[in-house]
Amino acid sequence: MAASGQPRVSIYRAPRPESNWTQIRNEIIDDQRLTFKATGVLIFVLSKPDNWRTSTRHLASVKREGIDAIRTAMTELETCGYIKRRRYQDDSGKWNYDTLVFDTPQPVDKSVNNSSAQVAPHRDYPDGDNADVYQELITKDYEKVPKRSQVRAHRTCGQCSDTGWRIVKGSDLTKCGCLIGMELHGR
Repeated sequence: MAASGQPRVSIYRAPRPESNWTQIRNEIIDDQRLTFKATGVLIFVLSKPDNWRTSTRHLASVKREGIDAIRTAMTELETCGYIKRRRYQDDSGKWNYDTLVFDTPQPVDKSVNNSSAQVAPHRDYPDGDNADVYQELITKDYEKVPKRSQVRAHRTCGQCSDTGWRIVKGSDLTKCGCLIGMELHGR
C-alpha cells in the first residue's frame, strides 16, 4: 500500500519491438466519453492496416465480446466522432454500408430535420391493437411469478429459451408448454 492508503500499480515494460506493434494517441485512451469496451474496439481497429475490411460479426468473433457488445461499442464510437457510417445503394439496388474510422474525434452532425408535429404518447389510455396486452402487463401481479433462482436447477429450454413462447411458421408465436417457462411466467 502507498502512503495514502491507495494500492500501487507497478508497470513493467518490455523493450520496444522493431516491428509488429501499434502506436496510439493517448487522447484516445484518455477520452472520458468512451468505455473501456469502446476504447478496446477502436484500438484494435486502428492497429490494422489502412483499407482493412471487417464487419461487426467478424469483430465479435475475434475476442470474447458478443455481437451486441460490438454494436454498442460502434454506436458509442460513432456518437463520440471516432467513426462515421455511410449507407448507399450500389448499381444493382443492394444496400451497402461503409464505416470510416478516425484516430481523432471528428465533428458529429446528428441533426434530424423532422417537420411533423411531435405528439406526446397517452400512457393512461393506450390505443391500438395492443391496448389489452398493455393493460394486462401493467396490472399483472409480478410478486407471484418466481424468480429463476427460486426455481429448481434446470437447463434452458431449447425451444423458447425460458420465455414460455416459441416461434412457429415464420414469426407466429405459441406457448411453449415447457415447465420452466410456465413456472417463470405463470402460464
